[in-house]
Amino acid sequence: MPWTCCTTGRLEGFCLVSSDSDFTRLASRLREQGADVYGFGKQDTPESFRQACRRFIYTENLVPKPAASSPDAGSKSKPLEPPSAAIPILEKAISQIESEDGWVMLGPVGQHISNLFSDFDVRTYGFNKLSDLVRKTGAFDVEKIEGGHMRMRAKPTNGGAKAKSG
Repeated sequence: MPWTCCTTGRLEGFCLVSSDSDFTRLASRLREQGADVYGFGKQDTPESFRQACRRFIYTENLVPKPAASSPDAGSKSKPLEPPSAAIPILEKAISQIESEDGWVMLGPVGQHISNLFSDFDVRTYGFNKLSDLVRKTGAFDVEKIEGGHMRMRAKPTNGGAKAKSG
């Protein structure tokens, strides 16, 4: 499904719904031409196709969730991956963001992850918000700061100063 720019009439983006690696070259070619490509497919979609897309969304994450019986249950669904599987992804993003004290803002971490991993989606791990996933891994300190923003860092390994969690 393509969409066009209203001023130039040029195709700006495409949605490819497939789990077939045969669409990898098409996605790459469209991106080479400057179009955004959003892919949708099953979790077993080959990585080459997922990475050829600007953003890739697992169709399993789009299935409606059953009504939650408790308020806390509403934030989680049956995960496709355990939260611990996100730790290396989070660590990689943090390591690539400049920080003098190890703390990084959560928003830029999420943006950096999207740039590094086109198929990253917190719903894959059973959460609706990145902050909930980060907390659940247990590998990071998270705190709220002025303005309601959140920041995070890898938990100190040597028993150094502890940060308050928020």
